[in-house]
Amino acid sequence: MPQGKQQSNGKTQLLRDLKNGTFAPLYVISGEESYLKEYYLQQLRDKVVDPLFADFNLIELEGKSLTPEQLTEAVDSYPAMSEKKLIIVTDFDLFKPPAVFADMLPALLADLPDYVCLVFYYDILEGKPDKRTKLYKMLDKAACFAEFQHMEERELVAWLERRARSLGCAIAPEDASYMIFLCGNSMTNLAGEMDKAAAHTTTGEIKKYNIDAVCSPVLDAVVFDLTDAITAGKFERAVSLVGDLMAQKNNEVMIFTTITRHIQRMYAAKLCAEARAGEKQLMEMIGSKSPYYARQIQTAARRVSLRWLRQAASLCAQTDAALKGSAVDRQKQIELTLLSMAAAWKEDANGTHP
Repeated sequence: MPQGKQQSNGKTQLLRDLKNGTFAPLYVISGEESYLKEYYLQQLRDKVVDPLFADFNLIELEGKSLTPEQLTEAVDSYPAMSEKKLIIVTDFDLFKPPAVFADMLPALLADLPDYVCLVFYYDILEGKPDKRTKLYKMLDKAACFAEFQHMEERELVAWLERRARSLGCAIAPEDASYMIFLCGNSMTNLAGEMDKAAAHTTTGEIKKYNIDAVCSPVLDAVVFDLTDAITAGKFERAVSLVGDLMAQKNNEVMIFTTITRHIQRMYAAKLCAEARAGEKQLMEMIGSKSPYYARQIQTAARRVSLRWLRQAASLCAQTDAALKGSAVDRQKQIELTLLSMAAAWKEDANGTHP
């Protein structure tokens, strides 16, 4: 089915195709938001394939073990009792294929039969198109590249409100923003956390205390608590949080990288405040699309001095180098760095500096 030049927004084209029931011969579905990728892949299954004939007209192949013969046979075989068949290939590196595909793949994809709807679906692999390749230039004229990134905070808030209503509950926008801050912006994860919060409430209103009671915080949210503990003079609490993160099988380097990034973002917020820059500029500096997160960073930065942030950033740089050494006790090194941060904060708060 000739499509002409693909739309600049492939996601929009996919949604329109599902609505109209007219499908492109080739879709490339990728992106970091697994919930939406899985949802729209299922929509394609439901819309393209009659369940009565799914055994004949739905072919699902694993990219890791795919052979040219399997792909060719899947494309060449006619659908049964239907105008269309759906072929889903998962995690096949379309732009760096195995050598055995080099000659046949461009020719096959350039001339797909009208009865075929072929989907390259990326679950584990990133699947980002390499626009420098000849294959991309050819596919750009006919394929639909639908990339699903994490939604903006305002979109997620609206989605959480709808999901709460579907569960017989309600959640205020501010509490929905807090859930995103605490649990991250993965819709798959948020769906499960919303289910837990809805089950916990006894009033039909999901509040912050419901979220705190049953929802699992992501690493970034725990690091907020950790640095708050240091700047509140609660070093033992900070060390306890590190221990909790280690018990949850978080890698030590990942934990400290998150701490370092948090210090850097607080530093950026401090500089923005001194320059009287707005929330939008801060979000750009820290690489966040969340106004709620930016406000939390601003609040955290107000509790400390620029001097302390410089010291903390320097300690982080030194520790980062040490953690990459093979002989160091990484957990102990992190705890010692937090202790140094706490001592520097105490000196700064008391106005005593070496």
